Amino acid sequence: MNTIREIIIQDFVTRLALITTAGGYATNIGTHVLRARKKIDPSELPAVIIWPGAETPYHKSGALFCVMTVKLEGIALFGTEDPSVIAEKILGDLKKCVLATNWTRTPEYIDGIVYTGGGDSDSPDDGQTTAGAYVSFDVKYQTKLDDPCSQ
Repeated sequence: MNTIREIIIQDFVTRLALITTAGGYATNIGTHVLRARKKIDPSELPAVIIWPGAETPYHKSGALFCVMTVKLEGIALFGTEDPSVIAEKILGDLKKCVLATNWTRTPEYIDGIVYTGGGDSDSPDDGQTTAGAYVSFDVKYQTKLDDPCSQ
């Protein structure tokens, strides 16, 4: 059985796969959605990498409330386009996708998602062919105090 945290991460994977130009976005970074991967093969680009982070818990009324940090990193080849322009498109797509109110199934176990920052990844060095951007969110959720798989 999956924990609520794992279910939330899986929801992010599903949601981020929507980021395609056919889906109304500026990039196709949802083509490949990967989890916590430092090395990406060029054949896997464009891509979004999900970095589930630390969580901060607090107890209240017999429940465990958590705020989990989720970092998302979008990477794409920039070809002849200005890498800064590609990075800004990626940044916009990531924010638009996660903060949209039209999730096909609003997860009842998510108490809130707050954008905490983001921006252009480092400018590409000479010979580098990729550009990217990152965003961070705080995802609030709760579980039973003695069961991370239940609310």
